[in-house]
Amino acid sequence: MDGPLTLVANPGSASRKYTLYSGEQERAGLHFEWLHGKVICTLRRRREQRSVHVDMHDMQLAVTQVTNILRAQDVLRVDERIERIGLRVAAPSAYFLQDRLVEQEFVSHLGVVEPRVPIHIAATLKEIAMLQQQFKHVPIVGISDSAFHITKPDYAWNYGISLEDADRFDIKRFGYHGLSAASVVRELKTAGKLPPKVVVCHLGSGASVTAVHGGRSIDNTMGYSPLGGMVMTTRSGSIDFAAIRALKEACHFDDDAVEDYLHNHSGLLGLGGSSDIRELLRREADGDNRSRLALATYIYSAQKAVGQMAAALGGLDALVFTGTVGERSAALRERITERLHYLDLILDKHTNHDYEAPEKLTIISRLAHSKPIFVSPTQEAAEIARHVREFNK
Repeated sequence: MDGPLTLVANPGSASRKYTLYSGEQERAGLHFEWLHGKVICTLRRRREQRSVHVDMHDMQLAVTQVTNILRAQDVLRVDERIERIGLRVAAPSAYFLQDRLVEQEFVSHLGVVEPRVPIHIAATLKEIAMLQQQFKHVPIVGISDSAFHITKPDYAWNYGISLEDADRFDIKRFGYHGLSAASVVRELKTAGKLPPKVVVCHLGSGASVTAVHGGRSIDNTMGYSPLGGMVMTTRSGSIDFAAIRALKEACHFDDDAVEDYLHNHSGLLGLGGSSDIRELLRREADGDNRSRLALATYIYSAQKAVGQMAAALGGLDALVFTGTVGERSAALRERITERLHYLDLILDKHTNHDYEAPEKLTIISRLAHSKPIFVSPTQEAAEIARHVREFNK
C-alpha cells in the first residue's frame, strides 16, 4: 500500500541502518558497517542484497549518502521526497519512555543525559544534527527503545539505592532493545504462536534478554544504560564498581577513558581478542584457548540471563533468538541451549543448522520433546515505521 515516505534511521553501536517505507510497505534498506578498515554499504531490496560502493571513512557521514544511493538505485524517484523520519533513541530518562517529536526540548533533554552516557548519546545527537542538515523541514520522531518496558512491575525498576535519590535523579532500570522485543511479540501474535510466558534473547553487538508475559515486558537484563546485563561483543556487561575503580587507578583512566574501555574494548573483544564470533569460532577450532574461554564466558552469560528472566516469569513457555548473532549463529544457539534442558528447552540440532538468518519466524526445537524455541528476524525498522505512523495520526 502506497503512503507517505518514511525513512527509518537506526544508528547502532557498530553500524548505521536506514530503511525507506512507503506507507506500510518497505522499499529498501541500507546497512553501513566497517569491513577491513573502511565503510561498506549493503542494499537490501525485495529479499535481494548487493554491495553498493561508497567512498567514505567516517561512519557518521553515512546519512549524507542515503538519498543519493536510493535515487541511484531507482528506489526513490526524482520527483519523490521523504516526508518524515523515525529515529531509534536509547537514552536513560523517564522523558524518553515515550515517542517524541525531535525539537529543541528533545535535544536539550539529550544534552542533559549526555554526560552520564556520552558514548551512546553523543552518537544520537550527531545523527540528529546530520539528519536535520540533510533533510531540512522534514519532521523527525524520536522512537523510544525503552517504551516497551514501561509495563514492568514497580519492583523491576529500582536499584538498591535510596528511593528518594533514584526518583530525584531519575536513576532507574529503564531497559533497552524494546523495539526488537516488541517486533518479536508482534511476529508471534501474527503467527498465532504467542504463549503467556516468553523469553526473548536479543544477541547482536549489544545483547539483552527480555521477559514477556501476556505480550507485555516485565523485565529486561539491561538497566540504566545499554552497558548493563550480559557480556556483549565489545561491552563488558554489568561489572562491580570496585572493579571499575581498580581498573581506573591501575590504567590511569579518567571517566571518559574507562567508559570507552568498558563499551568498546571489553566483552568478547577484551576476552578473546576479536568481537567477531565467526572469527572466534575459527580460532577455537584451531585450538586457541583464549577464543574458547571468550565464547564460553559469553555463552554462560547468556544462559544465566535466560535463567534470570525465566525466574522473573515464574517459568517460561517459549524462547526466541533474535538479533544479528541470534539469527545467524546456529553454533551459539546450540551451545546456549545445551544447559537449558532444565527449562524443557531442547534444540533440534539438524533444524537449527538448517536455519541461519531465516526470513520469517522459525521453530528450531525438537517437536513433542521441548517447549518451543524460535528464531525470529528482528523487525526493528518496521516497528519504528509503525510507531511513526501512529504518532502522526
